[in-house]
Amino acid sequence: MADVKIEELLDDVAVRLPSAVQVRARGGRRRVRRRVAGAVMGATVVMAGALVWASTDALDRRAHPATNPSTPAIVVDGMPRILPADEVPGNDRWHWQAQEEDTKDSPLPRIAERDTCPDSFRERKTPEHIQYSATYYSEAVDGGASASHRIVSYASSEEAGRERAAYEAELEACGLTYRGGERPRWSGMATGDGSRLRVTVQQDGKWLSVVEVQVESS
Repeated sequence: MADVKIEELLDDVAVRLPSAVQVRARGGRRRVRRRVAGAVMGATVVMAGALVWASTDALDRRAHPATNPSTPAIVVDGMPRILPADEVPGNDRWHWQAQEEDTKDSPLPRIAERDTCPDSFRERKTPEHIQYSATYYSEAVDGGASASHRIVSYASSEEAGRERAAYEAELEACGLTYRGGERPRWSGMATGDGSRLRVTVQQDGKWLSVVEVQVESS
């Protein structure tokens, strides 16, 4: 799928607010679950000082704008809004299906899988946060595509901004380029396994949202 243009994956994708969304969160120190407005919510609380893998080089770098009027809200009535499968970028092509089983925790600023952007899995201390996430797969005949959505709540908007800057620095180091316009995104070929990535980053105060679409190299 090396000829796939990841920049086209978001073309003509309709944004709709569903009546119910299933959200899963995983990993870390403790897990709590509760029902809110028809959605199953799972939250993982990670205390300050816990170890994850990433780089600290760009905590003070200036981050790119991470919100846009054309992008869907990441927080609704004070709760994170994980995208349903039919709103994930590229659904017209890949016909996303949500994973039913839990998957391993992958805290920011990790990118995709370890082989995709290995340097983003370097060790660092992560601030206290709560992470919500979902993963998606494709049954399209040309296959080789997957996606994920992570929403993370930090103690403050300043903390979220620093973590966003660290994540975006990892995207750049992994070979992705920031592209502005109506649908701001990062895209390019990953330096690790050569797969193509299309990443949307949004921040709403202390909340940070990352949607990753990955297409395997042929």
